[in-house]
Amino acid sequence: MKQNDVDEILNYISEKFSDEVPGLVKMIVRKKITKLETFEIDSLPLSLRKCTVEKLFVIVKNSLVSGNLKL
Repeated sequence: MKQNDVDEILNYISEKFSDEVPGLVKMIVRKKITKLETFEIDSLPLSLRKCTVEKLFVIVKNSLVSGNLKL
């Protein structure tokens, strides 16, 4: 992936989540991000490897709304 593409993705994520957030929430999010940083890519099930980003977001969003996924 080209560096410009990576920068565009990171800028989008940064802008999307740049709202002023209370310190306690930031602390909790940082703890969750640590889990993402140590995540082993090879441990992903085949179904997730084949899933598009768009479909993954739909699955996660619907699961959060229905209560099937707790974060």
